[in-house]
Amino acid sequence: MKGIIYTKDIYREIVPKIIQDEASWSRFLAFSSNLYHMGFENASLIYAQRPDARLVETYTGWRDKGRYVRRGSKGIAIIDSAHYKPYVDHVFDVADTNGRAYTEIWRLDKSNEKEIFALLHTEAENREAYVKEAVEKELYGSGKKYLENIGDLCRCHDSQNPEHIYDITNALVKSAEYMAVCRIMGEPPPASALFPVLPTAPKLMVYGLCNTALMVAGQVLTGIEKVFDLRRTMEKGKEQGIGQKERDTGNDRTGQGIKTLRDQPHQNAGTLKRQGDAAHKRNKGAGYEQLSLSFDGGYAFYDCGRT
Repeated sequence: MKGIIYTKDIYREIVPKIIQDEASWSRFLAFSSNLYHMGFENASLIYAQRPDARLVETYTGWRDKGRYVRRGSKGIAIIDSAHYKPYVDHVFDVADTNGRAYTEIWRLDKSNEKEIFALLHTEAENREAYVKEAVEKELYGSGKKYLENIGDLCRCHDSQNPEHIYDITNALVKSAEYMAVCRIMGEPPPASALFPVLPTAPKLMVYGLCNTALMVAGQVLTGIEKVFDLRRTMEKGKEQGIGQKERDTGNDRTGQGIKTLRDQPHQNAGTLKRQGDAAHKRNKGAGYEQLSLSFDGGYAFYDCGRT
């Protein structure tokens, strides 16, 4: 359990620094926007150890993507909470790897936003408007338990004033918007709207609210990522359809006869193209419930176990 205790100590020390003021919180959200699959717990751990990290994966994960971790590189400790007994794992930043060309994860900007918005079935005028729409839909959507979790946190800490709950929820929304907009290189909302309640809130409440904000933003960004996956699949299918037509007619794209396979250079670029998930996906199960079991007023249990 030494590794669990060590990483929890890092977590306990870095969280007060992250929330000490609005500037610190906004910097952390901008950092987390590239690691949106990680969740608050592991994003905080990575931030404490490698604040310049931008794309992380396990040793095996990089190998599967055709890259290798350079000898002597120091791993970044995280907690894998996807199992009955969480354990310490390590990830490495892309800067610590070498290997064949590696395409980083999707990029939404002015050059492709209209096409992506069409696939997202939104009429938003710009990226900021889409994020605002998507965050509110995620938070208030049917079947979602974010508001229930916020209410539980408030009741547990005697914060049942409706105005206070509204302020907390609004700050959470603005934080999620800030993180998501940073990821798609838009103009984030003013930092003055970010979590003014955190410095005075009880520690467990802070962990729960921060985690909820990152979960909401993460779901919005994951939705955009899925559209990019769909787009790549459509483009690949279109290319394969053209290739099949050419084979049926006996012509290649230049109108010449098809070369024999042994003389033809490898053209299937799709097999060399990597998505670049940048995530330790086994940690998706970590959430509000896991945090509430891992901490008691801000002090970590030694085993971080589930019930």
